[in-house]
Amino acid sequence: MAELSKMTSLEGSRKRGRPADTDSTDTRDRIIVCARERFAAEGFEGTTNREIADTANVSSAALYHYFPSKADIYIAVCDSITDIFVDVFARVMTSESTLEGRLICLFGEVRDLGASAPSTVGFITGISAVVRKHPEVSKGTDVFGKEFARNIVHLISTAQETEHILRDTTVQSFADLVSSVLGGLGRLSARGDQSRHVAVADSFLRLIHTAAQK
Repeated sequence: MAELSKMTSLEGSRKRGRPADTDSTDTRDRIIVCARERFAAEGFEGTTNREIADTANVSSAALYHYFPSKADIYIAVCDSITDIFVDVFARVMTSESTLEGRLICLFGEVRDLGASAPSTVGFITGISAVVRKHPEVSKGTDVFGKEFARNIVHLISTAQETEHILRDTTVQSFADLVSSVLGGLGRLSARGDQSRHVAVADSFLRLIHTAAQK
């Protein structure tokens, strides 16, 4: 909620309603953060546009000015999370060159994200259920899924010292394994079980370290 409080304070006691043009970016970003909080906590069906507007401290008219429908808001949240992970992967691949080093760095980033912004991982863990019932949001969910998968493969395929870890496993298969582990860790963080998240991540990385030394 720290991120939500920070963004809400940008408006303070400003009169509710359609914001001035100079505030458009801040207001839109705040709506997205508040929507992410609501979707993560209540799900897509359990969240109303009115609740998002109230949480973001804007009028319903202002909300519809930025987003014509709840599906559009959900897609915007997907886009924002895609951007978050693009930055995460960029930092990982810039700071580490070996596969083991990159995995350690990536899992550390995801751990920190789960601790500081649980609504982000909570939102992600609910995507598959939402898109099954509401295919109209697939425009955003597909972009996130494809970008995340592409970055995992790129992280592995461009790493150094991969031979002991991959052995006879293909890059794609190992990428699928890493994605599955990260998904499980995300679910632990979303449930507030950060200690288990850390323990599971450490166990997986120890297996990676053992494989890298052989």
